[in-house]
Amino acid sequence: MKEHACFLAQHGVYERGDMPPCSGRLIRCHLLPRQLILRSVPAEDSGMVIGDWRTWVPACGGPQGNGGHHGMLDTSRTIRLPYEALPPALVTYATELGLDWYLEREYRRS
Repeated sequence: MKEHACFLAQHGVYERGDMPPCSGRLIRCHLLPRQLILRSVPAEDSGMVIGDWRTWVPACGGPQGNGGHHGMLDTSRTIRLPYEALPPALVTYATELGLDWYLEREYRRS
């Protein structure tokens, strides 16, 4: 993957055919959602885990940050990310945190 490239544009699967072009600047797209981390990790560690580079990938966020491919994954759910495309560091970290069940549930294997 190119540094500073939209991870979802490169690895996501768009349900309507061809992947639409990127929109907006790159932002952090958490593949382990903040809410999940806040519920699952001790409060004193949650900020560190949320900011950890292993929990997110760069993705275009549209004009407001909640659009683009990031919004298509999180909000409209029209992009799916297959389990096999997950960064290995994320899978390892999620296992260490006891959150590998979430990856298995959310990102279906092909």
